Amino acid sequence: MTNLVGRTINGRYRLESLLGDGGMGTVYRAYDLNLDRQVAIKLMHAHFARREEFRARLNQEAKTAAQLDHPSVVGIYDFGDSDDGLFIAMEYVDGGSLRDHLRRLQRMNKFLPMVQSLQIVAQIADALDYAHQNGIIHRDVKPGNILLKRLNRPDEPGEQPFRATLTDFGLVKLQEGIGLTQSGATLGTPTYMSPEQCAGKEIDGRSDLYSLGIVLYELVTNR
Repeated sequence: MTNLVGRTINGRYRLESLLGDGGMGTVYRAYDLNLDRQVAIKLMHAHFARREEFRARLNQEAKTAAQLDHPSVVGIYDFGDSDDGLFIAMEYVDGGSLRDHLRRLQRMNKFLPMVQSLQIVAQIADALDYAHQNGIIHRDVKPGNILLKRLNRPDEPGEQPFRATLTDFGLVKLQEGIGLTQSGATLGTPTYMSPEQCAGKEIDGRSDLYSLGIVLYELVTNR
């Protein structure tokens, strides 16, 4: 993985720090020089970006995800090509992922308070309901795709100081659609996948809810 911190994408997005690296791309915290705001930039790995079918489908998936306007869905701002590859610019969520938060708690032998666990799941369930009503299935609901947005002031007394937000809508579907795995293989994260998704069958929104149930189990048991 090449670290591109310091580079400017498309003359607009200055990469400031590395946030993480996944199966499809590398994510950076960046600064939007045009709009003076922090954003997250996902740069797609070159071996995907070279495929014309991937580029076309990524364009379509980015447009679809950008239509989602919900407080618990990470917003998509921009999509394009650059000298450093295909990229998606999205909302920067400053609280890190639920996965990283849980790992910190596990190292300290602590649990997330039950009220916070229930609030997180309720917020993500609301986001999924909204997406499903718009005909979009996530396909990879897991703590690594749940980002925690810090709140300056909670809306209600006793509310947690962050909002749970869901990212990476459509990316598993994108991989499935262009056959990036061997025949008969499934994409997603097996620990959180529904039986029908593990079997490679067609799925609907209920599969996302199954995955969210696994997340809830992990939150309340810390394992």
